[in-house]
Amino acid sequence: MSERRLETLKGFYQNYVKPHYEAAHKAKDEGKLVAWVASTFPVEILLAMDIIPVWPENYASLCAAKKVSVPLCELAERKGFSKDLCSYARCVLGSLFGAEDLPEGGIPKPDFLVVSTCACDTHLKWFQAASRMFKKPLFLLDAPYNIESSDPKGLEDYYIQHYISQLENLIGLLEKQSGAKLDKNKLRETLKLSNKAGELWLEIQDYRKNIPAPMGAREAFSAVYFMLCIPGTEQAVNFYEKLCNELKQRVDEGVGVVENEKYRLIWDNLPLWFDLQIFRYLEDLGAVVVAETFSHIWAGSLDPSKPYESLARKYLTNMANCSIERRIELITEMIKDFRANGVILPTNWGCRMMSIGETLVKEKVQEMTEVSSLILDVDSTDWRSFDEYRVKTILETYLRTLNRLFG
Repeated sequence: MSERRLETLKGFYQNYVKPHYEAAHKAKDEGKLVAWVASTFPVEILLAMDIIPVWPENYASLCAAKKVSVPLCELAERKGFSKDLCSYARCVLGSLFGAEDLPEGGIPKPDFLVVSTCACDTHLKWFQAASRMFKKPLFLLDAPYNIESSDPKGLEDYYIQHYISQLENLIGLLEKQSGAKLDKNKLRETLKLSNKAGELWLEIQDYRKNIPAPMGAREAFSAVYFMLCIPGTEQAVNFYEKLCNELKQRVDEGVGVVENEKYRLIWDNLPLWFDLQIFRYLEDLGAVVVAETFSHIWAGSLDPSKPYESLARKYLTNMANCSIERRIELITEMIKDFRANGVILPTNWGCRMMSIGETLVKEKVQEMTEVSSLILDVDSTDWRSFDEYRVKTILETYLRTLNRLFG
């Protein structure tokens, strides 16, 4: 089957990701501040202060795609880090022990590190280890675990006030590190751009609801880079505007990812960064991953007139900071909205936090939607236990089951 690649996504790594790392290295050489950032951290604050954010999680996925993540994990393990730890953490920590020929010359060294409790405990311990190695300060944004509401408007005021107090502490640290005050006007402009990028990203997801789906998971896992890493930039907005226009054209012309779309799938958790061709294999079988939970947790409405409050509402309601019921709710909503007839639930051994409760998710989703799910044991970064033949056989068998149910 001929491949229907989106023009906007062609050369994505060369055009966007690689230049970002080059710019970060250059900024470091010129004496500008570079910060290591973990997911669910309010990166808009850093962008507004002209601090260059680099994402170790993104670097780990890059190393996996370049097929160097396993040697780096092994190097970290030889230095005493357990094989049971997050494979992202092992990969990046391994890159700090003198490995040669690292992608993009390695991840730029930080002037300081920032992390939030909105995602997982691993972030804190991982960044603590790196902080000690670099002898650079670490700031922890201590966010309350959200058991109140998945709706940003439904959060109790004490949640908001606690998060705002943490932001004020963060800004005080950044001003001390940089020697410059936060420009409130620039913060509002950054939030305006981030909000626009989020709106466009959700519009992109709306186009994917079309039958046939105009974009699949392989390209979505590339495009989400801007929402995760640098949302409050003109580059993010311009890229998503271009992608929106191309998807609209595809929808108008009835062009889909595959010519004969038979199965519409939801993908939970992270992809196999070292083997994104697995999505191509599914497409060859007539199956398109039309939506991913990972693509639906980074956008959030931001009000530039209430910058701290809106950042609190955006990040406190991220799925990673909510109960498992939120994941079940999100997947069931996606099944309905995207007219999906199957769900793949990877139990990602490299990210235990995002894999907790997949059996419960499978049972509840089927009970609520009558759509069956497949639990797939994999690791997003460490391929040592990956058996391509076994995984493809499991996927093909699952699709045959769907065909009997819905064919």
